[in-house]
Amino acid sequence: MDKKKKDRLTWIAYIAIFLLFWVTGWHKPLISKLQQGILATGLIQADIDQEHSENAVDAILYDEEDQKIRLSEFRNGVVFFNVWATWCPPCKAEMPGIQSLYESAEIEGVNFVMISTDRNFEDAKKYKKAHNYTFPIYRLGESMSEELNSTTLPTTYIIGKKGNVEMVHKGMAQYNTEKFKDYLQQLVLKD
Repeated sequence: MDKKKKDRLTWIAYIAIFLLFWVTGWHKPLISKLQQGILATGLIQADIDQEHSENAVDAILYDEEDQKIRLSEFRNGVVFFNVWATWCPPCKAEMPGIQSLYESAEIEGVNFVMISTDRNFEDAKKYKKAHNYTFPIYRLGESMSEELNSTTLPTTYIIGKKGNVEMVHKGMAQYNTEKFKDYLQQLVLKD
């Protein structure tokens, strides 16, 4: 077989494999795993040194039992507010780190509010159960403060005890770091 024909067959095989992964949806878990590897390097972390909003934010949420709750009800502590979806590979990539942060004993006084944007909230609940995540998940209700609107998934907001946005990170990040834990603890101790 000549070199041109061999190269052509190799490219056809590559394209066929790519199409197979794309059509079957197998590319999503693969992309998520690659992104988890990138996060594990520590290269992508949340920017905790930023200006924050002085406005108190609020939202109407529904929990996994379909009980209505206001975000302002979490003002007894700091809120880790993450907007995600099951179809979003970067969202899925950062979930193991968020779970580890949630389980961390040093994070007392932080409420985790994981907002699923899936059209069918049952998909989010099934995903949480399948991956043994224990943090609480919610879906949005009727309204949300303008400061919490983002077109990027995932987006994470850190909300202080007074209801103001202390930090916003758009895109995936590694949150289970000592630096980030210290940042959260400082916010917990702040008035």
